[in-house]
Amino acid sequence: SRKRDLIVSAIRRVDLPSAYAEALARMEDHLRSVHKRCTVERRFVLEALYRLAQPVDTSTLHQLICAEKGAVALATVYTTLELLVQLQLARRVELVSHGMTFFERTLGTEPHGFVACSQCGNVSVLAAPELLAQLQPRLPRGFRPDDFTLVIHGLCSKCQRKANRHKATSDNT
Repeated sequence: SRKRDLIVSAIRRVDLPSAYAEALARMEDHLRSVHKRCTVERRFVLEALYRLAQPVDTSTLHQLICAEKGAVALATVYTTLELLVQLQLARRVELVSHGMTFFERTLGTEPHGFVACSQCGNVSVLAAPELLAQLQPRLPRGFRPDDFTLVIHGLCSKCQRKANRHKATSDNT
């Protein structure tokens, strides 16, 4: 769809982080240990995810890979993302109120949260490297966090402007 094409073209890519080599080695080691091949397509999924500067949904990641590398089955993208989550090389972020699931790389990222607009569904990363350290004293004694997800729901500035214009129009009538 045109909207999906616009989303794909707007996604910010970065150079492969140094963490990619570690992620690839861990994926290859695991697959070898379970007697499976580390296919080119699985590498494409890992590489594409680690090149992104933001979380991405499965369909968008699939579209990115196909545009850059050629045809890869959507099922391969799904199963590879699940493998990466299992190996803690990717994180699944579920926005229940939006009915959306995003994936992002885990290695080489700072702790962060997400800001999700309740109106338009836009999701932005909230850089918060100090957040986990601030939460640590509030955790139960002896608890060691492996990961966390923070999602703040509200209205983005664009949706607020729309709401204010709508309110002003209805007040004038």
